[in-house]
Amino acid sequence: MKALLLAAVLLQTAVHAAPSAASSGAVVREEGAIYLEDLVPKPVRLATIADTPIHYKIDMERYLGTLKKGQIVELQAVSDHAYRVRGKAAQGQVAGWVDPKFLNALPKDFIANLKQNAARRDEVAALIVKNEVAVNMTPDEVLKSLGKPNKKSSHLDAKGREETWEFVKYELIPREIVGRDIDGNLVKKIIYEKVPKGKLAISFVNDLVATVEQTEGSLEKAARVKIIPAPFIVSF
Repeated sequence: MKALLLAAVLLQTAVHAAPSAASSGAVVREEGAIYLEDLVPKPVRLATIADTPIHYKIDMERYLGTLKKGQIVELQAVSDHAYRVRGKAAQGQVAGWVDPKFLNALPKDFIANLKQNAARRDEVAALIVKNEVAVNMTPDEVLKSLGKPNKKSSHLDAKGREETWEFVKYELIPREIVGRDIDGNLVKKIIYEKVPKGKLAISFVNDLVATVEQTEGSLEKAARVKIIPAPFIVSF
């Protein structure tokens, strides 16, 4: 009996300690959708122009309720065929997917600008994974890719302020050493030493990477500096 009571207590504790995504308010992201919280600084609100069915999934298969005509909803995500919104249905507060035809129109070029910024975000993420830098990256993006610089300097003239960050690039070189094992026998083993590979100087103008220059050593000799679009604010 004690064992059964203990098991019940542990089960109840686990349930309360690990809430589901639904109960914690986490958004389960749908493939093919762009989520505005990643790209738009302020909430975007639209109005329904008719009674609007709202669905749990982007495929519009699971019905959640109906948003009344004239209700203001918050736009959370967009795809080519559906928008995710949060609003109040007859059943209570809901968040799900609706047909865009039931909402007043977004400003011209809003979706196109959103897609362009989303594409840039994905391109930057790929560069960061490879510890690479491109022209038009922000200082924050460079920090995420290369870490903190070894040296910073700045220059101010009539044209404005230019800041330069210097990074020392390292590589691991294997070296064989001889030592003794726990029995006193001579053994060989390989250790890796961190040695400077070269120096990289990155200059910023107006808080965007303007130049990427190898100042010392041997980096990727055949590599070309990548250029990505500059970030911009998608406004509503």
